[in-house]
Amino acid sequence: MTHDIPVFTAHDVPDLINTLPALFGFTPEDSVVAIAASGPRHRLGFRMRMDIPAERHIDVAAEQVVAHLAHQGAEGAIILAVTPQRDIAARLVPAIENRLGSISPVVSAWADGERYWTTFDDCHPNGVPYETSGHHLAVVQAIAEGQEILPNRAAVAAKLESVSGQRRRWLDIATENVAAQIAASLSTNPDRTVVEVGMTDLAPALAAAQARRRLTDEQALRLAVWATTIPVRDALWALITPDRALDMVGLWSHVARCAPPMLSPPSLTLAGFASWLSGDGALALIAAERALAIDRYYTLAGLLLRMLEGGVPPSSWRPFLLGERASAQSAP
Repeated sequence: MTHDIPVFTAHDVPDLINTLPALFGFTPEDSVVAIAASGPRHRLGFRMRMDIPAERHIDVAAEQVVAHLAHQGAEGAIILAVTPQRDIAARLVPAIENRLGSISPVVSAWADGERYWTTFDDCHPNGVPYETSGHHLAVVQAIAEGQEILPNRAAVAAKLESVSGQRRRWLDIATENVAAQIAASLSTNPDRTVVEVGMTDLAPALAAAQARRRLTDEQALRLAVWATTIPVRDALWALITPDRALDMVGLWSHVARCAPPMLSPPSLTLAGFASWLSGDGALALIAAERALAIDRYYTLAGLLLRMLEGGVPPSSWRPFLLGERASAQSAP
């Protein structure tokens, strides 16, 4: 939900609006954004994005935003709504500000792409013109640091789209062959645990991933099939640590795209967990929702979704060793 970006000083509301792509990894549209601020210089911290709610849900949305900020221990808050729905934004932003309580409002504003308004008493009723630019300093700095910035949330979602067309048909056939090989491997190793057989079989794929080499289709499919086995999935889950999270996002996103859709919830969930741990809440949410859309009873995806909805910070995660958590074995 949050991640480190290069230091940038925002001087006014247009600067803040132009910083949003660097903060979220894509350009928010029809969105309300809340950013926690701390210290006398209002250093930016936790940030969240929500779709602009329907008019009848304004109060509920305002309460959710404030609850997340309070849960994160925010000292101050920046509230920005970016949407052509000016009437809703003009009600939503003050509704959030009025509920902040002990959290100090820093800036509360809404913008329609051409003009912005604030809750300050001296704000002109017709708004203030502003411009956005893909060459804004905040964006340029983020890209220079290696951050990927996508045009919108749909482009983020596309990173997890299943392969289609003729390649999809070929991968489905290949998956059947891989599954048969895995079943044979398990039957010929009755004295070894499922985890031992699985992790041995996956060693070449994991070595390639660690060396940042592109996986072969067979390696990706082996990861996808083995991840459907809960003990092996948990062993793979334990490999996702804060220092490896970004690499694991790429690995499991690729595996989820290659996997047959009905087998993809484990891969999607691991991609989502790695995304959350690396600070990419948008991709984590998409991954969890997509996994649950395929299998609404996939417990680990449900747990991830609740973490995201509850605003649990990645800093709260403590890596675990296989066998430390009996509960992990019971979460399908």
